[in-house]
Amino acid sequence: MSAQTRLQVLREMMAEAFLALDAQGTIHELNHRAASLLGLPYGSCEGQTPWAAQPMLAGTTLHERLLDALTTREPSRFLSELPSGVWLELSVRPVGGEMWVLATDITRRQRAETEVTRTEERFRQLGERFQVALESAQMAVWETNLVTGQVFRSEGHDRLYGYPQPLEEWTHEQFLASLHPDDRPSVEAQVSAIFHNDVLSYSSTFRTHWPDDTWHWLISRSRVIRDANGKVMVVRGAILDITALKETEEALQEAVRTRDDFLSVASHELRTPLTSLRLQVDLLRRMSENKGDEPVGSEKVTVRLDAADRQLKRLTALLDNLLDVSRIRTGKLDFELASGDLAPVVQDMVARFADESKQAGVELDARVEGPAPCRFDKLRMEQVVSNLLANALRYGQGSPVQVALHQQDGLLRLTVRDGGPGVPAAERERIFQRFAQVQGSARTGGLGLGLYIVRQILDAHGGRVWVEDAPGGGAAFVVTLPVEGA
Repeated sequence: MSAQTRLQVLREMMAEAFLALDAQGTIHELNHRAASLLGLPYGSCEGQTPWAAQPMLAGTTLHERLLDALTTREPSRFLSELPSGVWLELSVRPVGGEMWVLATDITRRQRAETEVTRTEERFRQLGERFQVALESAQMAVWETNLVTGQVFRSEGHDRLYGYPQPLEEWTHEQFLASLHPDDRPSVEAQVSAIFHNDVLSYSSTFRTHWPDDTWHWLISRSRVIRDANGKVMVVRGAILDITALKETEEALQEAVRTRDDFLSVASHELRTPLTSLRLQVDLLRRMSENKGDEPVGSEKVTVRLDAADRQLKRLTALLDNLLDVSRIRTGKLDFELASGDLAPVVQDMVARFADESKQAGVELDARVEGPAPCRFDKLRMEQVVSNLLANALRYGQGSPVQVALHQQDGLLRLTVRDGGPGVPAAERERIFQRFAQVQGSARTGGLGLGLYIVRQILDAHGGRVWVEDAPGGGAAFVVTLPVEGA
């Protein structure tokens, strides 16, 4: 067999495509593999350029790079995708007066690499979405490999411990140091238990101390991975910030306690006037059943009727307060504001409380300077003065009560003073909340609604109310309202 024949057989046995081009780019020789990959008619394309023999090759990367190689006569390697979707890796080298081209079909490899790239991109996007989900939920994941000692934690992990930027490292010792002293023993016991028991998962709730000196609640749910012998290999878990949940839970518990306290107080407060009223009615019935009936206008009958009237007024006031609270919560507490003089309103309310203060043995003094021009709802301002006077009689412990109204700095200033124990500074804002009572004070009655309603009414009038120490001891409740035309 001649050398030429041997070379021809070798070219046909090659897995690569072989193509020999002359200086003008016409095909001088090719093997079957080249004809198959390039779509050239084997045996009838010699003397033609590849892009003339197969027009689909014109304008492709293969066409452009081969023309460059023919011009520069420099060897090169490049990739090209054919119109058929076949990917080729080509090596071009000048040999004598010819340009030899070797091409390998890398379609499978290229598709695999493309799929790998696509998969990596999908994983990248999934990772970003997962991170967004973790951050939105104030959550992080972590993993400790006890075999290699490696610790993985997601991007937001350190933020759950109060660090805006990730730390260089995070250790178990740092974790323990951040725990609240009351929570650390139980957490340490759980961690220790995974090495002494067949624990596969555990959950712990604890408080962690942030660098800004605040405490935050976290819940960690962890899973333990063991080898065939039960030895702990990996511990991984997720951490969730439940501070807001804990605060809500505490608020709900406080609301339940407040509700229970209120129901207990309301039951007592409503029962007291009802019991007294029933007693007076029973006494009147007995008097009417006696042979020597008392006339309707007798002193005994009048005393009983006055007592019954006081209890009815007290009961009516309690029910009105409850209704007002309901209206305030639903935004239905209506006001009919009109221009008027507040001084007669205050004087009239003081006069109405004269009998009640006398019954309680309390000296009631009023210094009202008029006129006191103001836009106000008469019934609601009567309610303000009534609640403040009732409060002073209830908590003043029998001391004199002083009422004053005058103008000062463009405002009407109403002050109701008593000589009781006063209101501690720490309680002076809280007592204007619903159902609030002064902490540590003896039980003196009331639902803890009067001052709350007073503030709501004054807010609607553009006024203010607060409590301060009274000269000589006691409490002074101060109301200010804008003077009309000032």
